[in-house]
Amino acid sequence: SEQWDGGKFLVTFPYPYMNGRLHLGHAFSLTKSEFAIGFQRMQGKKALWPFGFHCTGMPIQAAAYKLKKEYELYGMKTPEGVLLPNFPPAPPEVVTLDPDGGAITIGWRAPTSTGGLALKGFQVYFRAGGAESEWTKSSDVDAVDGEVQYSSCVTGLVAGEQYAFKVKSVVEGVAGVDSRILSKTADGKKDLKLLAAKKDDKEKKVPGGPPKGAKTKVAAKTGGLTTQWDILRSMGLSPKECEPFVDPVYWLEYFPPLGQKDLTRFGIGVDWRRTFITTDYNPYYDSFVRWQFHKLKAGNFVAFGKRPAIFSEADKQPCMDHDRDKGEGVNPQEYTAIKMRLLEPFPEVLCSLQGRTIYLLAGTLRPETMCGQTNAWILPEGDYGAFEVSDAVVYICAARAARNMSFQDIFNEWGNPKQLLSLKGQALIGCAVKSPLTKYERIYMLPLTTISMTKGTAIVTSVPSDSPDDYAAFMDLKNPKKRAFYGVQDEWIAPFDLIPVLTTPDLGDMSAKFMCEKLQVNSQKDVEKLKEAHDACYTSGFYKGIMTAGPFVGKTVQVAKVETRKKMVQDGEAITYLEPEGFVTPRSTPDTECVVALVDQWYLKYGESDWQAKVKEHLEKTLECYNPAVHKLFREALDWLGDWACSRSFGLGTRMPWDEQFLIESLSDSTIYMSYYLVAHLLQGHNMFGKEEGPAGISAAQCDEAFWDHVLLGRPYQGDVPAETMLKLRREVTFWYPLDLRVSGKDLVPNHLTMSLYNHAAVWNDQSNMWPQSFYCNGHVQVDAEKMSKSKGNFITLTGAIAEWGADATRFTCADAGDGTENANYNRVTADRCILALTTELDWIGAALNNQSKDIKLRSPSAPRVWLDDWFENEMGRVVSLAAEGFRGMRFREALKHAFYGMQDARDKYRSGTSQVGVLEPLIRQWAEWQALIMAPITPHWAEEIWEYLGHTSCIVKARWPQPSKPEEPALTIAGQYLFKLAHDLSTAVVNRDKKKGKAKGTAEEKPNQINLYIATTFPKWKQLVLELLKEHFDPQTYLVDDKVMPMFKTHAELNSFNKGKQVPQFAAAVREEAKSSGASAFALKMPFNEAAVVTQNLAYLKTTLSVNGIQAVHVYTDKHDLPNPDLLASAAPGKPAIDLFFANEIAEPQLREVSSEVMMDYLNDHNVAEVLNEAVNRLGREQPTDPFSWLSAYLAKKGK
Repeated sequence: SEQWDGGKFLVTFPYPYMNGRLHLGHAFSLTKSEFAIGFQRMQGKKALWPFGFHCTGMPIQAAAYKLKKEYELYGMKTPEGVLLPNFPPAPPEVVTLDPDGGAITIGWRAPTSTGGLALKGFQVYFRAGGAESEWTKSSDVDAVDGEVQYSSCVTGLVAGEQYAFKVKSVVEGVAGVDSRILSKTADGKKDLKLLAAKKDDKEKKVPGGPPKGAKTKVAAKTGGLTTQWDILRSMGLSPKECEPFVDPVYWLEYFPPLGQKDLTRFGIGVDWRRTFITTDYNPYYDSFVRWQFHKLKAGNFVAFGKRPAIFSEADKQPCMDHDRDKGEGVNPQEYTAIKMRLLEPFPEVLCSLQGRTIYLLAGTLRPETMCGQTNAWILPEGDYGAFEVSDAVVYICAARAARNMSFQDIFNEWGNPKQLLSLKGQALIGCAVKSPLTKYERIYMLPLTTISMTKGTAIVTSVPSDSPDDYAAFMDLKNPKKRAFYGVQDEWIAPFDLIPVLTTPDLGDMSAKFMCEKLQVNSQKDVEKLKEAHDACYTSGFYKGIMTAGPFVGKTVQVAKVETRKKMVQDGEAITYLEPEGFVTPRSTPDTECVVALVDQWYLKYGESDWQAKVKEHLEKTLECYNPAVHKLFREALDWLGDWACSRSFGLGTRMPWDEQFLIESLSDSTIYMSYYLVAHLLQGHNMFGKEEGPAGISAAQCDEAFWDHVLLGRPYQGDVPAETMLKLRREVTFWYPLDLRVSGKDLVPNHLTMSLYNHAAVWNDQSNMWPQSFYCNGHVQVDAEKMSKSKGNFITLTGAIAEWGADATRFTCADAGDGTENANYNRVTADRCILALTTELDWIGAALNNQSKDIKLRSPSAPRVWLDDWFENEMGRVVSLAAEGFRGMRFREALKHAFYGMQDARDKYRSGTSQVGVLEPLIRQWAEWQALIMAPITPHWAEEIWEYLGHTSCIVKARWPQPSKPEEPALTIAGQYLFKLAHDLSTAVVNRDKKKGKAKGTAEEKPNQINLYIATTFPKWKQLVLELLKEHFDPQTYLVDDKVMPMFKTHAELNSFNKGKQVPQFAAAVREEAKSSGASAFALKMPFNEAAVVTQNLAYLKTTLSVNGIQAVHVYTDKHDLPNPDLLASAAPGKPAIDLFFANEIAEPQLREVSSEVMMDYLNDHNVAEVLNEAVNRLGREQPTDPFSWLSAYLAKKGK
C-alpha cells in the first residue's frame, strides 16, 4: 500500500559460492541476518530477506576442468560402466631425518580410488642428487585392508647429500601410478638434504629408523593433494553421480537447489520467490550486471590499460580474491631494484658472461637510504640465476623475482625470463660492486643467513646506520673471529664505517646504532630485540625523519622516498618491479604461485579522490557499523583500495558489455545486486535460473538499459513494457531500498563491502538516500575452539548440523557462539545440551499449564496477589526489554542470554518463591507466551510449538513482540535482587556455621533453628560522609574511585570527630571494591524500597528455602523493635542486614517498641492515613463488593503506588 507507514526492513547476506554444500561457517554468519529480520518483523515492520547463489568466477569452471583432467589422466571404466579414477598415492612427506643412521623415513596416504581394482601395495623409490640422477628402488610395502597411512624407512643414505623420493602404487591387473616427487623441504624453499634437525625440531627417534614398511604414526600432514573427485565424494556423491560435474553448467544446476533445500530445513525466513543464480546462464541477472557496468563506464569509473594485478600463469588472467586457494587480500608490493654493477674480476662461475654488464639487483622498500650503503648481503646457500636483459646486460637475482619481472615487461619475452646460468650465493661472496648513491667506490657482497629466497630479489643492500638488522650483522663481521668463521676477508668490511643518512628528534642520526645499544642487542640472534628496534627506527624515521645525505638533503623522508625512487629510475640506476606481498595460489592450480603481471585490463578506479570522498562521507555520517573495530576496518580499506581489475578471460560470469572478449570478475558483479532482489520475483518468478518469464511477463531481452534506468533510477521510460508493469516494478524499489542491513564476515570489508559502497555511490550518484544504511560484520566461527577443518574431523556442513542437532539447537548454538569481529566458538556440548533444554522446557510448559507439574501448583486468577506476583510481572517486562536491546544492537549472544536464560531464571525464582501459595495462572501463561515470542527469532520451530499449544491459530512469526503493560519499576527490580540474594546469603551462613560447629565440640541442640535479621534503614553519619566523598571521586566510565580520595579521610574534620580509626579506610576500601561491579549504586545512602516490608512479605519463601537446613523461623528487627542484640543493628547497613543464627525452644515474634500516642498520631497525619482510610470505607460501602477485604487490599495497594 502507498499509505503504509509501519516501517520496512531489508536485510541481505553475501550470496554463498555454489561449488559445494553450505557449511557451518555460512550458517553462523547468516543467522545474524535471520535473527535480525525475525526481530524486525515482530516490531510490525514489513520485513524482507531475499537470498541468492553466486556462481560467477573461476572456482566452478576450474573445478570442472580439474575433474575432467583427473578422469583423462586416471579414469577407468568398470564393468558396470562407472568411470573410476586410478589415483596415485598422495605425495610422500618426510617423517624423520636420521643423518647419524643414514636414513630418511617417509610417509604417504594410499590412493582414494584405484579404478575399482585391488590395491596390492607400493614401491618406494629414491634419487640421490639432482633431477638428472637415476631412480633406485628402495622397498616394497604391502597394502593392508583398512590402512590409509603408510611409511617406509630408506636407509644407506649419506649425511649432507640431496635426495628425492616417490611412491608407486601396485594395483591388480593394471599399471601402477607414480606419486608426485618429494624433493624439497616442507616449506618448499630448499632442496631436501639429509641434515640434522635444528635443536628445537629434534624428536626422539629409534636409531636407524623403523623397519621397512613398518606401520608408524606419521607425523607429517595427512591430506596431501586433494583431488576434485575426492572433494565431490566427501559431499556424499556416489562415483556415478560425480561424472556429470565435468560440465560447469551442471554445478550451477546441482548445488543452488540443494542450498535452498538446506536453508529451508534450517528454518530461515527467506522470500524464496526472489532467489536467483548469477552468470549469463541467468539472462535476467546478466542484463542487470551489463546495465550496472554501462552506468560505471558512463560515469567514468571504469578505465582500460596496463595495470599490475595478482596473476595466475596457468589461467593466463588476473587472480582476484575469490579465485584464490591461498592469499585472499594479498596485494602487489612495489620494490625498487637497485642496479649494483658487478666489478671485475668476475667470479669463475660468471666468466662465460665476460664482456657483458652484470647487475646484481637488490630489492628495497627504502630507496632514500641508499646513500648509506656499506656493503650488500647475499644468502650463501641460496639459488640465484643470471637472466638476460639484452645482448649486453644481465641481471642476477632469485628466480622467483625474475619470474615476476618477466610479467612486467622487464625481460624480452613476456612470462619467460631467459636464464643464462644458475649459481649459488656462495660464489658471489667477496665480489665487488659499484652501487648507486653510496660514497664508496666499491662495496662487497657479504654473507647473511637470514635472507629469504621468497621475498624480494634475495639480494639485500646494507645501510647499518638506519637498519638495526644490517647494523647487527655488520658489527658481527667487524669481529675478526666472526670474519674468519664466515671466510670474510678484512678488506671487505674493515675499511667501511657507518654513514648517517637521516636524523630524527628522538633517535638522532644513527638510529640503528642508538636502538641496538639501548636494547642491548648483542648479535643477529637477538631476533625479538631486533624486531623492536626495527619498528622503532622505521616509525621514527618515516614519520619524523629529515634527510642528511643523498640528493634530497633537508627534505622529509616521506618526500625523499618518492623523489629518490623516481630519480634513480630516470638515471638508469634502478628499476621498479612488483611481486605479491604474500603467498598466493589460484584455485585452479594450487601448486603454482601467482605473480604480479602488467596486463591489459578493464579496471575500476577505486580510490579516485572525488569518488572516495563521497564514500568516506557516507561512512562517517550515515553508515552504521555496530562496532568501532568494523568502522576502523572500513576506514583502512578506503585508504588503500585502489585500481581494481574487473575483467578476466576465463571463468563463468557476464561479458563486459562493450568488450565481450572479457568477463566481469566475481567481486565486481556482486556489489549492488541487493537491488536486483527487489524485482527478481516479478522477472524470474520461482525459477532461480531465469529460464522462464515471471509474473511481470517480461522477457530478458526487454530488460535493456532504459528498462533498468527506470526501474532502479526512476528515469523516464519509452519502451514496450506496459506502464502499469513498470510502475509495479518501480514501486518495489522505492519501497524496499535502501538496504537497511548487510551482514557479512569481516574478511569482506577490504573488498566486497567497500566496493559495494563505491558502486552504490557511482550508480545512485545523486541519490545518497539509496546507499546502504548499515553493515554488520562478524568474525570466523570455530568448532570447539579450533578452526573448522576436515583433517581435524570438525568440519560440519549445514545439512550435517541439522541431522545431528536439529535446526533450532543449531541456531541456538550459533547465537551462543558470539558476536563481534573476534572468532566465535560453536560449542558442540552446548548444542547437545540445548536439545535437552528445549525439549525439557516444552514438556514443563505443557504439564504446568495443565496443573500436572510436580514442582508447581496453579493459583486461580481471582486469588489474592502476593508480592512475588508483582515482582515476576515486572521482571518479565525487564527481561523482554533487555532481549529487545540485544536484538536491536545485533548482540545476539546477549539477546539469547536474556531471552532464554533470563526468562528461565525469572520463572525459576518465581516458582521457588511461591511454592507455598502457588504461581498465578495468568502470569505463568503470560510467561510461556512471552518466552515463545522472544525466542522466535532464534528457535522458531520450538517457539511455534509452544505458541500452538497456547491455543493460537496464526503462526508465531506473524506475532508482535511482547509489550509490557507498564514500564519497569527499578525499585521492584532491585528489591527482587535483594530478596534472592538474601535467601542465598542466609543459606550460606547456616551451612558455614554448621561446618564450623562440626569441627568443634558441641551438642546437637546448639544447631540453630531460628534467624534474627537486623535491618538498618540508614547508614550511621560517619559512613554517610565516607560514601559522599567516594561518590564525588567516582568515574562512571571506568567504575573506579580516584586513589587520591583515601588520604582525604585522615584530614576530614567531621569524619575524624567520630573516632572510628581503621574502620574508615576499611569501609571505604570495601565500597570501592563493590563499585567496580555495581557502579554508582554502591554509594546509595538508603535502599529504594522498604527492606523490612519486602522481607516480611516473603518470610514464607525464606522459611521454605531454609527449612532444609533446619531453620524454623526468621524474625525481622528494625529500629522500631525491642532489640535482642542492639550491636547487630548498629553493624547492619542498608541492603546488608546483620544475621544472627541461634537456637531456642520457643519461637518468639519480634515486639515493637512502645510508642506514645502523640508519636503515632503524628505518623498517621504525616502519611495522610486517616483521610485515605475514610475515603476507602466510604467507597467500600457504596460499591459493596463480594469480597470486601480483597477489594480493600487492592484499593490501598493502588493508593500506595
